[in-house]
Amino acid sequence: MINIGIIEDNYFQLNNYREFLEDFQECKVIFACKSMEEFRELSFKEADVNVILLDISLPGESGIQGMHELRRIYPDAKIIVLSGHDGKHYVIESIRKGANGYIIKTSRLMEIYHSILDAISEGSTLSPKAAHLLINHINKDPLEDIRHKLTKREYELLALLKEGYSYKEMADKLFVTVFTVNQHLKKVYQKLNVATKSELISKIWSKSLCIAFLFVGFAGFCSNQFFA
Repeated sequence: MINIGIIEDNYFQLNNYREFLEDFQECKVIFACKSMEEFRELSFKEADVNVILLDISLPGESGIQGMHELRRIYPDAKIIVLSGHDGKHYVIESIRKGANGYIIKTSRLMEIYHSILDAISEGSTLSPKAAHLLINHINKDPLEDIRHKLTKREYELLALLKEGYSYKEMADKLFVTVFTVNQHLKKVYQKLNVATKSELISKIWSKSLCIAFLFVGFAGFCSNQFFA
C-alpha cells in the first residue's frame, strides 16, 4: 500500500488528485489539505506516509517553507512538488530544500501516478520540463554566475584554470609572465573571497557539481553554501 498525503490550495485539483489516486488499489490518500496551516490543524497525523504531493504556491506559508516541517514529521516520505512554476529557480530551490521530485502541473494525472511509482522505486522523479531545466543548468558555463565580477583578463585566466592549466601554462598561453598571472589571480581571490587555489576551484565548480548530484538523487551531498 502506498500512503499518500496531498497539500494543494486549489480545491478542484485537490479533489481531482485524491479521487484519481484512490481509484488505484495500491494507493490510499491519508490526508488532503489546502495549506500548511490546515495540515498543522489535523488532529491526527498518520506516521506511515510514503509520498507527499506538495504545491509550493500555497496561501500563507509556502510549500518550500513548509518542507522542513514535513521532512521532520515524515523523514522517510518522498516529497514530490506539484507546481505551476516551471522556472529553474523553483526547481533547484525545491530540491535543495528536500524534495525528491518536481512535476509541472500541466502533467496528465497518469504521469503523476507514474511519478509516484518512480519516487517509491527509484528514490526521485522529475517531469521532462524540470529535467530539461536541471540539465541545462549543469551544462552551463560554471563561470557564468561570477563573470560580472571579473575583468576580461581575469575571466580568461579562470577559464584556463578550470581546465587544469598550471600558472606557467596559462602565462605561456596568454603571452604574459607568471608574475602577471599571480597578480591577476590575487585580485580574483579578493573579489570571490577565497584564500587558496583549491578554494577558488571549489567556488567555480561547486554549484554545478551540487546540482548534478541532486539530479541523480544524492541530495545529502549538498549544503546551503553551494547555493548562496
